[in-house]
Amino acid sequence: MIKNKILWSTRGDKMYTEDEKIGFSNAAESLKKYRRAELVDDNSGKSLLDKLYVDLLPGNVVLEKCMRDNTTFLVGRKGTGKSTIFLKLENEYRKRKQFLPCYVDVKTIYESSQAQAINQPYLEEFFDEENLNKYLISRNFIRSILKGIYEEIDKQRQSIFGRVANKVRGNGNESIKKQISELLYKIEDNEKLKDVEIPILQQRKNKLNKESRNQEECVENSSANINANIKKIDAGVTNEFKYGDINECKDGNETEYTNILLQVFEIKNIIDEIKSILKKMGITKLVIMLDDVSEIEETAIKLFIDTVVAPLNNWSEEFVKFKVAFYPSRVHYGKIDPGKIDIINLDFYNLYSEFDTNKMEENAIDFTRRLLENRFQYYVGSMDQFFDDKMTMPDVYTMFFRTSMNVPRIMGYLLAYLYQSVIIYGKKITKQDIENASEKYYEDNIDAFFRSSTYCLLSIEEKRNIAQLKKVRDAIVDQAKEIKRQIVKGELTGRLYQKTAPYSSHFHVLQNTEKYLESLELNHFITKYEEKSNRDGKKVNVYCLNYGLAKKNNIIWGRAQGTIYRKYFIERIFNFTSLVLEQIRETKVIKCTNPACGRIFDDSEIPFLTFTRFQCPDCHSKVETYSKVDEEIEHQFQQANKIPLVSKEELDIILELNRRKEFCKARDIAEEIDMESRRIAQICKKLDEDKGIVIRNKRCNPYEYCTSEIGEKYSDVEVS
Repeated sequence: MIKNKILWSTRGDKMYTEDEKIGFSNAAESLKKYRRAELVDDNSGKSLLDKLYVDLLPGNVVLEKCMRDNTTFLVGRKGTGKSTIFLKLENEYRKRKQFLPCYVDVKTIYESSQAQAINQPYLEEFFDEENLNKYLISRNFIRSILKGIYEEIDKQRQSIFGRVANKVRGNGNESIKKQISELLYKIEDNEKLKDVEIPILQQRKNKLNKESRNQEECVENSSANINANIKKIDAGVTNEFKYGDINECKDGNETEYTNILLQVFEIKNIIDEIKSILKKMGITKLVIMLDDVSEIEETAIKLFIDTVVAPLNNWSEEFVKFKVAFYPSRVHYGKIDPGKIDIINLDFYNLYSEFDTNKMEENAIDFTRRLLENRFQYYVGSMDQFFDDKMTMPDVYTMFFRTSMNVPRIMGYLLAYLYQSVIIYGKKITKQDIENASEKYYEDNIDAFFRSSTYCLLSIEEKRNIAQLKKVRDAIVDQAKEIKRQIVKGELTGRLYQKTAPYSSHFHVLQNTEKYLESLELNHFITKYEEKSNRDGKKVNVYCLNYGLAKKNNIIWGRAQGTIYRKYFIERIFNFTSLVLEQIRETKVIKCTNPACGRIFDDSEIPFLTFTRFQCPDCHSKVETYSKVDEEIEHQFQQANKIPLVSKEELDIILELNRRKEFCKARDIAEEIDMESRRIAQICKKLDEDKGIVIRNKRCNPYEYCTSEIGEKYSDVEVS
């Protein structure tokens, strides 16, 4: 136990005990944790989850919904608590003897499968070089996922037979162990896979050859119909065009990895084997929790759901159920009936609007209160002692809601910044301190998203998308600042606009425009706040700026209190629909390359262009997408050439080491960047030996790391 001595501040008259300071820091760190980071007691090593878990809704409604005997999709942005819910679910299922919880870290498995994909020479006959690599990664990914499930079952076998030894007679344990070993052998022994794989691939090759011979005829027969339909669309007639006709021609050229891998790994047989094993263990339900699914590539998500999740879910006769964590806009159902899935949205609006739209913010702030009170109660005793007397505790909870939008991990970061800037000096936390912490979080963790477009090894298209998002963000911020100026100058008149409180932190767009804002919302630049009908009677989404982003740009966050202000942000001045669309139009042009033609196409014509392989229907010349941000990208390349380009993983490590400004171990930064220590050590070795970006201190075990002079330059670029 740490001695309860008084630490006097040199900057003020407030004092905290050493225990109180440490308790504050521990409360912050417990909320910052990523993924599978356990909440454990430092002294006993026992899990604290039962004590510290706080449900997003009173009465553990979210947890109880997750515990239902259905496949469940947890949908929420980073830091909204998906992994914590999984940990709690695992704890609860382990208390039920007939349930077997199985946790799978999809992101980690996918990353390792990419690194370990080994070429099999016999496959070269069936794929070109590009598709062979894709198939090998897909093949290894599915194999790694199945292996992870088998190993988890084997781990639980040992635990279960230890608990129920008195009920087991004969060689039951050994029999099950043998079955699991045989399953692992089937997927790990390449000769076994090869025997199944070659006939399937040969059949596919024959089919593709046949379809290839028919394809030209298919295209020729369809071209006249396509041109006719394009003319109909130009005239406003769209209902006669059938996408199925196009797909029939395209399917022959598509690599059907899902169907191949379903057969190669004999998924139906695997399901029967798993059921047989688990029934011998007394298990009636296998619950597989899939974390970080949205962290992998979109094509891999679809492959994974279609090859593993949907078959196990649909063919197991209710024996297997999944709990899957997704990001918004990256949900893939595959062949799972959406009507049989429980969808639980964890983000502020989607969660609280489901119950009472008039009390959304009130209910969200209640979660903030319960979460913070719970953590401080355990680690410190109470939290009100740390805050300035000018703020009531309801004010404190409201501020933490607004600066975090109810994301627990962001609350943890804000508290950590407040610990470093206020608590260690014995000061009380003011509203200004919370706002400053929010701005620092924005700069360190959110705005850094755009840094990747400069120094990361991204494709041109990825760089264009990021540059486009930056233009949209900047346009939104500039317009919000302009509205504030107009209110202050009296250019906007009316009782809603107050010169002394020129609020402009929220805006709205027509709902069919929301797709252009998905990435900004996913990365916490903005948050969906509510849905309403605007002054023209059209359905709109209202968004709010990140509090730190608003603070950085001197934009006042919120709106005035009172009934008359409830529709403040659906005033026409806050309609940013045209603004957003204009940014999209300005950064992308789809145009015929023939100067004599020069036809401009819009997004609605892309399906036709895809079918004609981007040939202009008027002159048959090539159609290309031009980006007006390419000059900026070229400038970024010139800037990036001064230092080596790195991957997204490498950049995350470099930036975190730069923030530390001193040697630290891989485990010290693992949670901060959501990466395993072993993976960090591997990357740091490469960054040291190949690029000279990281310095390794080999005199200690494990090694310590910091950035070199070259590494420090990655934090110098201005991305805002």
